[in-house]
Amino acid sequence: MTAAPLLPEIRLADQPSAESARAFFQRDRLMSAYALADIDAAEIEKARWWTATRGDVVVACALVVEALPFRPCFASGESEALVSIFREGIREPRIVVATPPPGRLAVESVYRFERVEKMHRMAVSVAAFRPRLTHGVRRLGPDQLDDVIDLYGHASRTYFTEARLEREIYFGVYVGIAYRDRGMATSVTSAVTEAALEQHRDVVLNVRQDNAPAIAVYDRLGYHVHGPFIEGPAVRRSAWDRILGRMK
Repeated sequence: MTAAPLLPEIRLADQPSAESARAFFQRDRLMSAYALADIDAAEIEKARWWTATRGDVVVACALVVEALPFRPCFASGESEALVSIFREGIREPRIVVATPPPGRLAVESVYRFERVEKMHRMAVSVAAFRPRLTHGVRRLGPDQLDDVIDLYGHASRTYFTEARLEREIYFGVYVGIAYRDRGMATSVTSAVTEAALEQHRDVVLNVRQDNAPAIAVYDRLGYHVHGPFIEGPAVRRSAWDRILGRMK
């Protein structure tokens, strides 16, 4: 009888090189697209990341955007390694987590989801894109900041800024209430996708799995489902809560 060889110990690194985190996320660049973008804009978004390695191999990575008050977090990798990152690395009392479904147990070992949305990551390439512009659309910039905030609500002021509208791609259609639900979402999404594909080989977006009307819009434009993930706000469990959770 022989014993199974022990796996190398997990080692945690706080803010390792951007290259090591980027290389890990590039293994599934479409699922990790938002995290990769945050690494590239780390100084702007104040992104912070952790890696977990076995031996010399990175087996998990998590990233938190500290510039935003709701603290978006993307995490993927081996479950045991993710547990180490959430327990010993990330210390935020509250985050909004996005992770592939296998990562849920790792998150819940340290954080408690307030709600969980089942999501699809959808993607389209230059070759697959089918533009559909049936309405006049307008590129939105810093001069339209007030209009964007009126649309999304006053709380969105913490996210939308003149610098963000200058840096990122936004399109809108200006209409009266009577003209809603007439294919305008398709036109706006088509315009944003076309502008993004001028700079990138693929474009990705997120949609709830039960949002059939939105998925139909994206299907018409050539998007396909790349894979599922879960997303939701989560609060850090107390040490006592985590102990009780392990005893159940």
